[in-house]
Amino acid sequence: MRRAPCIAGRATVCWRAHRKEDPQSPLVIKDSWQYPDRDEEGELLRDATSKGVANIARYYHHETVRVHGVNNDIQQSIRKGLDVTKATNYRLGRATPQSSANASVSRKERSSSAGVKRPSSDADATLPPIKRSRPASPANASTNRVHWRVILRDYGKQIYKAGSPMALLSALEGCVGGHELLYRSGLLHRDISINNLMVNEDDKIPSWRAFFIGLDLAVRPQREAASGAKGKTTRSWPLVHF
Repeated sequence: MRRAPCIAGRATVCWRAHRKEDPQSPLVIKDSWQYPDRDEEGELLRDATSKGVANIARYYHHETVRVHGVNNDIQQSIRKGLDVTKATNYRLGRATPQSSANASVSRKERSSSAGVKRPSSDADATLPPIKRSRPASPANASTNRVHWRVILRDYGKQIYKAGSPMALLSALEGCVGGHELLYRSGLLHRDISINNLMVNEDDKIPSWRAFFIGLDLAVRPQREAASGAKGKTTRSWPLVHF
């Protein structure tokens, strides 16, 4: 189906498949490389499916991929125990993004070179801060990743490929409802995007008409008490991206 292009990352790959005895019911096989300290997506999907959460890709199977009888991971299976931090050219960390001040100067320089005058209030304005927070990931190159496989029972296409505005709005409504049900079941998705919202317009495919995928970054919000409880503190997420 698709492969996520990357140099360092989850390297997600998806295939469409089916059981030999049931070719009319497609399955989606998803392979990815994940940090082992995160909750396994397969376990989260199995939990959501067992609770009857609607409009989310339903669980079929999950496993850790094994090669020659051992778990397929970065440190042992790929690097064979090689410690890259001992390399003479090893550098910890990554390049920092351009600051707002430098970005403002660069924009003014480009404007001047183009010979187009702009109001000072516009030219001196700094870039707005990044609104969407990114999940923290270890910057150490020796951090391990494990090859996980998840098999799903629902197949579709990205929501922006819907055949009509009506189909798109209907799919969006279903995904919003599914997101709420998932949260009520005890899981917060945290990675909603146009590539994770799916629509199924094929009547021959027994999948949800609308559903969302990608629980790679999902978490279980921990609460000390139910929301609205008087006299008790409640820990909740300050912002839910949808």
